[in-house]
Amino acid sequence: MKLEVIISPGADERIVIHAKERNETVAQIEAAVSNILKGSSAMRLTIRDTEYYIPKSDILYFETEDGIVKAHTADRIFTCEERLFGLEETLPSNFLRISKSCIVNVSKVEAIRKNPLGASEVFLRGTPKKVYASRLYYKTLREKLERVNSN
Repeated sequence: MKLEVIISPGADERIVIHAKERNETVAQIEAAVSNILKGSSAMRLTIRDTEYYIPKSDILYFETEDGIVKAHTADRIFTCEERLFGLEETLPSNFLRISKSCIVNVSKVEAIRKNPLGASEVFLRGTPKKVYASRLYYKTLREKLERVNSN
């Protein structure tokens, strides 16, 4: 596979991958480019009347509480205007829904305490904060963690 970059002033910006077939390499390139495009910007989040521009990589998780989406970093809690289902479409692939009300940054997960009868505790790196993964999402979370940690 060859890499070719063509600069055309005035042209529409787009990235095209030409391949004979869709294989693992093509999927990895697609995911990497998508993550760069989705994760390259900061998010506008608020605390009361103040707007902050927080890099997506600093966000531990998003949760819905009483109909309000909150974004958690290691030391602060922000309000987010977007809904969780909208965030799922725009966040980089290292974010994963782990319950009806929570999306976690998988790269920040340190440990999971499995509870076969209910939600499992998800411990986050560098903070005492934790979230809960429902049984429905537990397997997907484990698989994603294994992929992230094998790279």
